[in-house]
Amino acid sequence: MINKHIDIEPLLQGLGQRLKAARLERNESQELFAQRLGLTRQSYSKMERGFPGTPIGNWLEASCLLGRLAGWEELLAPPEDLFAQLSQEKVQRQRAGRKRQEKK
Repeated sequence: MINKHIDIEPLLQGLGQRLKAARLERNESQELFAQRLGLTRQSYSKMERGFPGTPIGNWLEASCLLGRLAGWEELLAPPEDLFAQLSQEKVQRQRAGRKRQEKK
């Protein structure tokens, strides 16, 4: 069920428009691109219209075919804690010079 408090339809429609533009840049028909995705033309057409019931796997596959998969990895990544990142980057201070020789 979709959360009715957040209007996601414009987001999905925008995604669909970008998908369509990318497909057209490649000069491919809906029929051909749908076949490459393993979908019917009707199912693919719903993606371009921003249908909320489209499986995420279809979006990922389409992004892969278009060479635009890179941004998906960060989609639900945990937020960065800059203070934790800074503490990880700190390196323990090392002494300058060489090791002392043992006395005989």
